[in-house]
Amino acid sequence: MLMNRMLCLLLGASALLIAPDIRSGEPSLTGVSQPQRDRHVEARLLSEQTHVAPGESWWVALELKHDPTWHTYWINGGDAGVATTINWQLPEGVTAGPIQWEVPQIVKMLQLDVYGYEGICMLLVQLKAHPEARLPETFEIHADVNWMMCSRTCMPGKGVQLNLTMGRADDSQSLPQSPSADLVRQAVLRLPATAPKDMFSAGYDAAQNVFQLRWKAFPGEHEILEVYYFDTTEQITSNQPQVWTQVEEGWQLALPRASYAPQTFDRLKGVLRWKEVGADTSYRWLAIDTPVISRE
Repeated sequence: MLMNRMLCLLLGASALLIAPDIRSGEPSLTGVSQPQRDRHVEARLLSEQTHVAPGESWWVALELKHDPTWHTYWINGGDAGVATTINWQLPEGVTAGPIQWEVPQIVKMLQLDVYGYEGICMLLVQLKAHPEARLPETFEIHADVNWMMCSRTCMPGKGVQLNLTMGRADDSQSLPQSPSADLVRQAVLRLPATAPKDMFSAGYDAAQNVFQLRWKAFPGEHEILEVYYFDTTEQITSNQPQVWTQVEEGWQLALPRASYAPQTFDRLKGVLRWKEVGADTSYRWLAIDTPVISRE
């Protein structure tokens, strides 16, 4: 009997060491949701912070982990595919901005070149608590996430719900560091910079049914090895070559128009990827938004 009582006391003491402080009314806040899987893709939310104060903005990332050979799609899948969506349910006074898309990869859907993600990708959203928001001590962020996943075949997503518990920050609090903070901030740093105004111009050749993206010089200092443009306006096909040439005014990239393109257009908007000779092997990126001058 005495041994049993001693064992119970020891177990109780151990539980106090590892259990959250229930008396505080606050669950363990890690800044990371429990992962949820829909067949070939696993998803979770990663928060830059575990606690936020009214008036504060912070980043939350949707992390997607793809099984080998499977992919999901960028904001524009190109000639096939549907973009991932996030439907937020947020506390009163908290709002979510649009998805900030990680730079895309060229992936294969059967014989088609399309735009998406393999491996691990991070889709970023900036959340903001209104200065007058009355946040409770702990509050829930819910995200209904849906994607199309493809390999040799495509499967529309069934959808997953991700739940993230956050805490309200008080001035007197010593706040824990979110274990996902570095991952989220690194993803923010990987977002492409915006190209300087007037660095690029665009034209449209109706006879050839191609757009021409033009610029005088790259911002890098090395010889250019390759260039590719990913379009978000759904004007450019993803499955035909883009022809890159040096012209008198600088450089030009010929972009074949897609058969499914909207009839009207006034701008080209997307991201330019290039690689330099003699530099490291990573790609460089610029976000582009430039008006199109139509040519007959």
